[in-house]
Amino acid sequence: MLGSAHGVVVDFAELSDPGRDPSKQVNEDASGYAETPIGHLAVVCDGMGGHEAGREASHTAVRCIIDAARAQGPGVLPGLVLKHAIEQAGRAVYALGGAAQAAHRPGSTCVAVLIHPGGAEVAHAGDSRAYLVRDGRIERLTRDHSMVQELVESRMLSPEQALVHPDANKITRALGIAPEVAVEVRPEPLGLAPGDVLLLASDGLTDLVTDPELLDVVRRRVQNGTAVVCQELVALANARGGHDNVTALVLALVELPPATTARGTVIDRPSGTLITEPKGTLVDPDSAPAKTLFDDGAPRPTLPGLTQVDGGDRRTEPGLSARLPSFAHDEPPHLAVRPTSSSRLLLWLAIVLVGSALAAVAAWALRRSVHRGGDRQEEMVPPPEVKAPPKPGNVTAPDAAETPANAPRDDADAGS
Repeated sequence: MLGSAHGVVVDFAELSDPGRDPSKQVNEDASGYAETPIGHLAVVCDGMGGHEAGREASHTAVRCIIDAARAQGPGVLPGLVLKHAIEQAGRAVYALGGAAQAAHRPGSTCVAVLIHPGGAEVAHAGDSRAYLVRDGRIERLTRDHSMVQELVESRMLSPEQALVHPDANKITRALGIAPEVAVEVRPEPLGLAPGDVLLLASDGLTDLVTDPELLDVVRRRVQNGTAVVCQELVALANARGGHDNVTALVLALVELPPATTARGTVIDRPSGTLITEPKGTLVDPDSAPAKTLFDDGAPRPTLPGLTQVDGGDRRTEPGLSARLPSFAHDEPPHLAVRPTSSSRLLLWLAIVLVGSALAAVAAWALRRSVHRGGDRQEEMVPPPEVKAPPKPGNVTAPDAAETPANAPRDDADAGS
């Protein structure tokens, strides 16, 4: 079915199936599409908490998100519209379970996309996923909020081991588990081009169909319409057992306004004014990420005992590169300042001069030290020879020693 909003034309289809498990024939998945004052809105939710409770939670979440987005007027930040709509849905789902804490409260995962002339906003909580198919490649746009994903990121599990891990169905974020939910929103709009395909899916599909297989189905069948893509994806999951409810929603970009660019809007915290830049980061100055289940505000650990922390980073499957949004021709992206060849030459010359000066000082100090050592050796003379004094018994009177034996005696001696 074709839909148009603000010059953006999309071909969309959605299909949800209870699967093949006899114990899960009450479909707890829900999906929805709507044209809002801001753009095209698509949502997929996967309920939990028991058959009827899960079904009510997912349908309440979809309805609340669409109503909240439709209530917003034009000119509001699209990313904040989507974030606040999902937060409002989380409070509505929490109210279904009452104020008392219970072991199995009604809850729901959520993944949503809001397409507008500036690109696409992507937000989620839980393990329902969003994908982009472009130019023969598939890129995962969301990161599962689950225990096994945390173990994979900490390198304690491989992606293949995560698929068969006994805790593969345990998630760390969901609507309705706590009064407030921390919604992960893409920090900047996703740049779009005609021919792009966006796929939203519950884990009943992605648990049984790999990313390369999703890409293959979209590439082969999208020319026949998005409804055909949804039918083949659901049929493939059911052919492999259909152990859970299966939901697929596909949006194919047919037409975009000529000046469509992925623009971000930054909120200046001190003044509250809006600053538009070619590539910005969406910031909500009025609220910080709310704590939810498994979230104590501590940094993400690398061992079991996992917490719910939103790092803001976006990870894709190995070998799949993230694409940067495009920019308008009249708004060049910020370029990093690089030193020119002349400035590098001057820098190296200065380094050489400083090095030469230090070497000369060191050589002078060495020569000075050597000369001082030689001078000290030349000034050292042996001490004068010291003669031992004569012993007292051998002392001879100087006159007797010096008078000859045949010298004439004086008158006194002669008279005697």
